[in-house]
Amino acid sequence: MSVLLVVVILLGVFFLLMLLGLPVFLSFIAANLTVMMLHSGSRFLSLVGIGMYNSLNSFVLTAVPFFIIMGEVMVRCRFVDLITDVSESIFGKLRAQDAILTIGTGTVLAALSGAPIATGATLGSTLVPRMVKSGYARWFAAGSALGGASLAVLIPPSSLAIILATLAEVSPTRVLIGGIVPGIICSCLFVAFILVTSRIWPHITPASTEAPVKYSKREIALRILRAAPLVIIVFLVVGVILLGVATATEAAALGALGTIVMAFVYKRMTWPILRDTFVATAKMTCMLFIILSSSSIFGRVLTLTGAGGAIVNAIVSAPVPPIVVILIMIGSLLLLGCVMDAIAMMIVTIPLYVPAVIALGFDPIWFCVLVLITTAVAGLTPPVGMVLYALKGATDKLDMKDVYMGSFPFFLIEIIVILLVLTFPKIGTWLPGLI
Repeated sequence: MSVLLVVVILLGVFFLLMLLGLPVFLSFIAANLTVMMLHSGSRFLSLVGIGMYNSLNSFVLTAVPFFIIMGEVMVRCRFVDLITDVSESIFGKLRAQDAILTIGTGTVLAALSGAPIATGATLGSTLVPRMVKSGYARWFAAGSALGGASLAVLIPPSSLAIILATLAEVSPTRVLIGGIVPGIICSCLFVAFILVTSRIWPHITPASTEAPVKYSKREIALRILRAAPLVIIVFLVVGVILLGVATATEAAALGALGTIVMAFVYKRMTWPILRDTFVATAKMTCMLFIILSSSSIFGRVLTLTGAGGAIVNAIVSAPVPPIVVILIMIGSLLLLGCVMDAIAMMIVTIPLYVPAVIALGFDPIWFCVLVLITTAVAGLTPPVGMVLYALKGATDKLDMKDVYMGSFPFFLIEIIVILLVLTFPKIGTWLPGLI
């Protein structure tokens, strides 16, 4: 069976079944089994179960449910109120203060939960209605929330970073830390865009606003003190990794435990909330792990048919500069992000791309950071961008047209960050290099 035929059958069956409404993991497993049966019959079917088990038999993946627990607790226990109070005190006197407040809140939530969909829903149900009521353009309000939510893919804790590192067979700790600097750059560029845009086109912000609320130094200090303990959560995840005290998995466990303890200290945790948190975490973890385990079948199909080696050789021997090959890879990920969710996109491409990246002489950590940013962009691209629908589902103040329009400028800003990391690789590798 030729490589071209393998690829055509694999992708054809996969997309056909997805269009028919079959879940991603079942579509992917069915597509791989179809190719395997056509190529080798039933001789190697026994390898499927073994491969799926081995793909999940990894201590590193324990971090995923812990990060999900953190996000669930942050959302269910309404820690966003504390973050909003502090952000409002800081940004309340700036032009387009509510939009900047949304980006600031999204950045902090990203560092506490690592869940872009949950962050988008939280911002959509709290700050977006407030912005629309104040007189902000609807697309501008939607875009600010989408930009803030997309940062959760980059800034630890990020379950997607762990899954990406597992697929790429690289250090999950380094991939997690590698997203911090690009995430901060994105956040700063988002704020700069809001300030510049609101000055050039003042009609997108409230035409007439009351004088901004002036908080006393005592009130600002109290708000900061109320939210200050949340810094402990950030330290338990990011700080212990940077200090070399714990691995990503150990840091995830510390972060989950610290988040639950903090919720009890703030008297926002109840036993029903804790139960619902664990149930939701179990459901989400099962879904992610089933999708991830299906990637093991993909690897065996590539090996049995010889398609994997042939594709990697074709990529490496392409008559173009290596950096052009990387650009083509990133471009293909951006296109796939329009029609596939992030995990499905990664399990199809990463097992092929990373060996080629290493063969071309590039740092795989740098490439994984690029993929993370691209994944953040994919969450904002219609028609499959899940963050778009999470935001729309959280508020009735927006139409999908507003959501799509709002995503576009923030999509472009993240493309700029991708180009920056391509041009200056140290942006993605400097911090991981310190570990």
